[in-house]
Amino acid sequence: MLKVDFLPERIRTHRIRRAALRRQVALTAACVLGLVVLGFVRQGRIQAARGHLRKLEDQTANVERQLAFRSELEAQQADLLVKKRINDELGSRATTLEILSELEQVMPRSIFLTSLNLEAVEMPVEVKPAAGAKDSKKADRAKDKAKDNVVKRTRLVFTGIAPSDVDVANFISQLSAGRLFENVNMVFARNSVFRDQGVREFQAYCYLAR
Repeated sequence: MLKVDFLPERIRTHRIRRAALRRQVALTAACVLGLVVLGFVRQGRIQAARGHLRKLEDQTANVERQLAFRSELEAQQADLLVKKRINDELGSRATTLEILSELEQVMPRSIFLTSLNLEAVEMPVEVKPAAGAKDSKKADRAKDKAKDNVVKRTRLVFTGIAPSDVDVANFISQLSAGRLFENVNMVFARNSVFRDQGVREFQAYCYLAR
């Protein structure tokens, strides 16, 4: 059946325009919605990128701190290597000025030193058997192995004169209590003459603290 539209041309045109306007509005709304969704997606990506950037910045700052700390550790390591070499070659890190200053503090005014000698000597490492060790063969093997292990120590040998044995004994006692000297031992003490006066000439030695 054929449909005949008796509406005026003006009304038909108006309806066509309204339909086209609805399609344009719907299309515009769809575009706006798509842009909003795309904006949210991009905003999420931007936030994720910013978070990743902050993480990378924190990692970079951490690496820079570690590099600065590494430089400090390398300087400390170089200093320790120098000290270790001094210990290995000389047996002590004490300087000559420190030794003389310590001697001046502990030595009585009545005593005069006539000679002073510093020398590096090798000393075997003392090995103590383990507590409760029952295997004597193992202990003997450990002792035999320790004979090959030696350390270098700085030995101070000095000769001097004093009015009496009491002055010498006091000097040796104060020397033993000093912070730089260990294992103080007498070599000899004998009568001698200094400027037409009887004195006690003595010789002793000790080891410098490591």
